[in-house]
Amino acid sequence: MNDDKLISKKDVLERMHISYGQLYRWKRKGLIPESWFIRRSTFTGQETFFPEHKILERIEQIKDMKGDHPLDDLADVITSHVNAKLQVAFDQLQRLKWFDDTVLETCDIDRGRSTPLSIHETLCIAVLSRLRKTARAEELDLVKRTLVDRRDELLDRIADEKLHLYLLRKKLSGGGISAEISLVTVAGPKAVFDPDIEKVETIDLGHILERIKLDLAKTPEGEPPKRTAEGNTEADDER
Repeated sequence: MNDDKLISKKDVLERMHISYGQLYRWKRKGLIPESWFIRRSTFTGQETFFPEHKILERIEQIKDMKGDHPLDDLADVITSHVNAKLQVAFDQLQRLKWFDDTVLETCDIDRGRSTPLSIHETLCIAVLSRLRKTARAEELDLVKRTLVDRRDELLDRIADEKLHLYLLRKKLSGGGISAEISLVTVAGPKAVFDPDIEKVETIDLGHILERIKLDLAKTPEGEPPKRTAEGNTEADDER
């Protein structure tokens, strides 16, 4: 499973070498989702925690991107490069090493393709890339068919309903015969399943879409931007 463990705000600031002001400035600009700020009771009182993998990855990407874009423009840059009608250049994903031949074959995409990808095709590639190490070939196909069958509905609902994709397995037995079936479902983060079902993978689809936005918005060509030169003041870094 890929459920995120939590990390405290203090640990985030120390590990990423950022200030309290930077963190909350990025929140105000919409670069870090409000839902990632999780308030929990501790023995010292109320503290703020974050999904560890998501927040550390997001901050690293923001630090990379703001070398080329003023902070005030960064949210607009992300929005302008990636939205619900985005056409993604295939070679751009290839440079970012988002896929292998198994993923392309499952998604029915030719490696020599010259036409752009739709946002839905990009989502499919991203999800299958996350699953390729743990899912069986028939499970990857089941995930792809689930995403294709509900494509328009999913894109409209992912952000508002915090949808997750669950890859599940259940063992069945009877009459001296046993078998294992695979299931795929898309539901909210608090979905409850039969206790005999194994959750093989859980993928936050909203996080995947945000990852698409950040990876592809780094530059118009999709190449990672250069970091700011060392020696800049904090004011320079936060402009």
